[in-house]
Amino acid sequence: MSDAQIGVATSRPSSPLSRQYLTLAGSWVAWLFDAMDAGIFGFVMLAIAASFAVQMSDVVSTVAWFLFATGLGGYALGNISDKIGRKKTILLSVLAYGTGTLLCGFASSVSELNFYRFIVGFAVGGLWSAAASLVSEVWRPEGRTKAIAFMQTGWSGGNLLAAILAWSLLDPSDPESWRKLFIYASLPAYATLIFVLFFVDESPVWLANREFMKNNRMRNGPFEIFRPQHLRVVLFALTISILGMLGYWIILTFTPAFLQNILKVRIDQAPVFLVWNALGAIAGYIGYGYLAEKIGRRYSFAIFFFGMAVMVPVFTFGSSMMPLTDGKLSFTVRNILTLGVLSALLGFFTGYFSGFGAWYSELFPTSIRSTASGFCFNFGRVGAIAGIKLVPLLIPMIGFAWTITLASVSYLLAAAMVFLLKETKGVVLSGGN
Repeated sequence: MSDAQIGVATSRPSSPLSRQYLTLAGSWVAWLFDAMDAGIFGFVMLAIAASFAVQMSDVVSTVAWFLFATGLGGYALGNISDKIGRKKTILLSVLAYGTGTLLCGFASSVSELNFYRFIVGFAVGGLWSAAASLVSEVWRPEGRTKAIAFMQTGWSGGNLLAAILAWSLLDPSDPESWRKLFIYASLPAYATLIFVLFFVDESPVWLANREFMKNNRMRNGPFEIFRPQHLRVVLFALTISILGMLGYWIILTFTPAFLQNILKVRIDQAPVFLVWNALGAIAGYIGYGYLAEKIGRRYSFAIFFFGMAVMVPVFTFGSSMMPLTDGKLSFTVRNILTLGVLSALLGFFTGYFSGFGAWYSELFPTSIRSTASGFCFNFGRVGAIAGIKLVPLLIPMIGFAWTITLASVSYLLAAAMVFLLKETKGVVLSGGN
């Protein structure tokens, strides 16, 4: 990191305050519907398996392709973002995830579905890379983590919308109703495209850095992040992302199936508890943002990772011990409230996701910021593939609850590893590096 990036800001960014908020709003909306398109798949895994007459492990492979694509997209589109700008990359990503989701509704096989979800995943990774860099570069240092935290609430809000949409559109009597879910979920992306096109400005830091990039073409290639001066930070940041993603994607992917198998909750009922989870996550994202501005990035990450390590077994075993009526969970006020609170607390500690954007942006210079942060964050999902592929194998041996609880191990390791990276609270992001 260059000396020009280090210090505490004494003035506001060059963008007017109204433009900052429009930039944040555009990034938030893009991330919101990105998350919705990513999140709906967990609600329809069993239905898709039934439609195509395959095993759940075959449908899990679709999730694996999606996660692999997010890593590639975060890296490739991140590098494109460093070259052509943050705004153009966001537009490309929104168009891709909307179209990919639309096509999922017309898939005629698991292989075809894999391809369309690959497109969605590629765009998911690319969008985060560009949007996190854009918001980080527009916002002043003392409010950057809170701004990124607000942007990150779009992910939880998207999961909330996915749950509501699944609740409204999925029909237990219609095994093909999952197709309608994908088609409806794709439509908001095109409205988002128009908003970003007309109301979101390019990053002034990126614009100021164009001359530097022009004069230092060798420093903006895709492999620049693996040079010795960056490699240590890249590897540690990537490992932390993998550990955080491993636990999260196990929970996100298998919680609906867990509720359907353990508590015999219907496919159209499972989203009710994911709504609670999303509401808790929104509070967690905002809470992390304020905490990180007070005590720094590393301690905040450690607190939230440890909180997840505790809450995963509390959620899985707490819900497993709930009394069933005629072999299934009765939708009483007490049961909904109990499982809802457990879901909300689990969601709250996923607030650590709002920290990646600011922290990773502050760790790298402008010329490789989107490439490096996109690679480190999104390839974390690629590492999570091992976890989601292992889950269907472990469930018959040790049970659903114990299998999901293993996610706690990754969170404990992540809590320790955050102290291997430097604290960046107060870092100024500037061009010319």
